[in-house]
Amino acid sequence: MNHPERNLAFFALLISALLASGCVPQTHGWASVYKPSQHPKIRVAMPADAPSISQEFLFTTHEAKHIGIDVIGKVGDPVIAVAGGLVTGSYSEPMYGDRVVIDHGPDANGKRAISIYKHLDDRLVSEGTIVARGQQIGTLGTTGLLGGGIPHLHFELFHGAAGQGAVSADPHLFWADGVGRVTCFDPSGVYDFAVFKMTYPVRCRGYRQSQEPEPATGEIATQQADAEIAAVQL
Repeated sequence: MNHPERNLAFFALLISALLASGCVPQTHGWASVYKPSQHPKIRVAMPADAPSISQEFLFTTHEAKHIGIDVIGKVGDPVIAVAGGLVTGSYSEPMYGDRVVIDHGPDANGKRAISIYKHLDDRLVSEGTIVARGQQIGTLGTTGLLGGGIPHLHFELFHGAAGQGAVSADPHLFWADGVGRVTCFDPSGVYDFAVFKMTYPVRCRGYRQSQEPEPATGEIATQQADAEIAAVQL
């Protein structure tokens, strides 16, 4: 295990210890604070029904990076697509366990977004699958050496201009309700698909199973989903 991986493993074990001691709420509606070295720090507003965030985005030049957010929950909790897109990866590897990668295509500004879902207990989509926003793609788990034995989703977002390569970005910049305003998926919601905006990657409380979006294997149930997914195919 190299130096960055050792640091990540240490942070995973630290979070595990904090959760076990009760220092990190294992409920909903709570978000951890940013580390002092992270800039900018975004003011985060959590819905009461959103599973809690135990660790925030960290990208510095002198510390172990944490290029995503960790959402805690129970093994088997539904993990859902943050926006419509094309599954470009669905596989398992030793450090982060089972993962799914979704390419959301370029938006009206020519910027491409890619979302990554790690430590999954189960993957429900395969490479080449087109998914709709809110569609279940897997279940929350503990897989991978960096999982720390605590059920959570490690969620990453990459964003950038076409032809320049996407770079890691703080997910809090891209919520559908605005910067820092964590947005639970609402199947009756109207989302702006012209510019990439996302909803929460773990299902919030109060969601009824009857609201589950239809898999995007052919026709999508709404015109919005059609437009969102069409962008991926550009």
